[in-house]
Amino acid sequence: LKNNKIYVIVGDGECNEGSVWEAAMSASKYNLDNLIVIVDKNNFQQTGSTQEVMPNNNLASKWKEFGWNIKEINGHDYEEIFNAFVNDKGHNKPQAIIANTIKGKGISIFENNNKWHHNIVTKNDFELALEEIEKK
Repeated sequence: LKNNKIYVIVGDGECNEGSVWEAAMSASKYNLDNLIVIVDKNNFQQTGSTQEVMPNNNLASKWKEFGWNIKEINGHDYEEIFNAFVNDKGHNKPQAIIANTIKGKGISIFENNNKWHHNIVTKNDFELALEEIEKK
């Protein structure tokens, strides 16, 4: 028996795949209380918004129905992130942390722009982003 933690990061769009739910059911069945899944809920996936492609509302309730302990956090708040990991004791089941985020947060050309899911950042894009960061 190992006392280590296993961390997995998935996207909310990725949660449209059956393999995610098969793994979620298995983890609950086998009481894998050392498993922590962080769901990056930024409301986008490769080809568009999750609402356009395949709505997956109520992710927290879905994970809970599969037998997981749930925490919903602001995925940009370092204190909430830290507390989600520190305060994960005593639940005897796998844990899903739903991290509500904004895709590309903080850089105007990237923020909520799904083209950056798979696009290449040019030197000009990089320089514009650096300028914007330096102004903050």
